[in-house]
Amino acid sequence: MGVHVIEERPYEVLPTHGEPAWIHDFGLSLEGVSSIPLEELREAFQEAFRRVWCGQAENDDFNRLVTGALLGWREVALLRAYARYMKQAGSTFSQTYLQQTLSAYPELARQLVELFRLRFDPDAGAHAPAHADALVERIEASLDEVANLDEDRILRQFLALIEATLRTNYFQVDEAGRAKSWISFKLDPTRVPGLPEPHPAYEIFVYSPRMEGVHLRGGSVARGGLRWS
Repeated sequence: MGVHVIEERPYEVLPTHGEPAWIHDFGLSLEGVSSIPLEELREAFQEAFRRVWCGQAENDDFNRLVTGALLGWREVALLRAYARYMKQAGSTFSQTYLQQTLSAYPELARQLVELFRLRFDPDAGAHAPAHADALVERIEASLDEVANLDEDRILRQFLALIEATLRTNYFQVDEAGRAKSWISFKLDPTRVPGLPEPHPAYEIFVYSPRMEGVHLRGGSVARGGLRWS
C-alpha cells in the first residue's frame, strides 16, 4: 500500500476474565502522498487494509493507488480486474509493470475510474454520456504528455478496455445492500486492441480474489452451455 513500518509497540492486554491478548501499534511512513490530507486518506486506507486482511481484496502493489490516488479498495479492484483481463488477452506487460504505471499516473488512474462510473453507474444522471465524452478527451490529452512509450500503451489499453466494455455487475448489490464479491465485464472483442483473432462475438470476464476466467460467446444467445470457457 505504499507505506513503510518505522516502529512497532506491542501491548499485552490482561482481561479479568479470558485469555491474554496483544495489541500491536505500528508507526507508518508514507512516501509521495504528502499532498493528500491524512483525514481524507484515513478511512480509505483502513477500509482497504481490512479488506486485504479478510481476503476480500488482493495483497499487491495495486493497493498503492489507495494512498497515491486516493481510490477506494473496490475502485482499485476494478483496475486490477482490467489488468487481469489484459493477461488473459495475451499482454506482454507484467502485472508488476501495470501496477507501477498506474501508480506513476495517479490522476489518470482516477480519471479512468471516473470514466467507468460515468458509463455504467445507474445513478450517474442523464448528462453522464456527455460528461464521459468530455472526460475521454481530457484523458487522451493527458496521454499525449506521457513520454514513456510502454507506459503510454498500458494506459491507452486501460482506456480502450473501459470503452470496449458493454455491461458490468460492478454497481449491483446483494440483498443486504453489499457490493458483490466478484466483478464481471461483458466486452466487445473487436474494440480490444491486440486481441488475437478470430474474435468471438463477446467476452465475459469474471474476476475475484478467489478465481478469474473468461467466457467466450459466439453469438448473442448461448446455446448448449459454456462451450468455450
